[in-house]
Amino acid sequence: MAMPTEKQLPAFLRGDSYAIPIAFEGDDGQLQDLTGWTLIFTLKFHRMQPDDDAVLQKRMTVSGTTAVIYLAPEDTNELTPYRYEYDLQLITPDGSAVSTIAIGKVEIQSGVTHALG
Repeated sequence: MAMPTEKQLPAFLRGDSYAIPIAFEGDDGQLQDLTGWTLIFTLKFHRMQPDDDAVLQKRMTVSGTTAVIYLAPEDTNELTPYRYEYDLQLITPDGSAVSTIAIGKVEIQSGVTHALG
């Protein structure tokens, strides 16, 4: 896998649903089937913050050539409005290799309504 892509995600309101679509492209630009790999999305105040202190982490098992990290309202409703740092990592099915495929920032803003539903 190539070096991670630096990408700022679009801002969103805390407590809203948010989807991050991902396509798994090889160095040649072709889609790769990564079925069985683990995809991890980690959100922190800053990059040097310990993983145990991450404000949010989502894991999923990949099925196919694309995936969507879905953040539900309850995942973000209590987060402090802030410009967070994130990364996306892939882990091989046997756990022998880890690749960071994207890294960047995302701003979570405060809306007017704070109650869910």
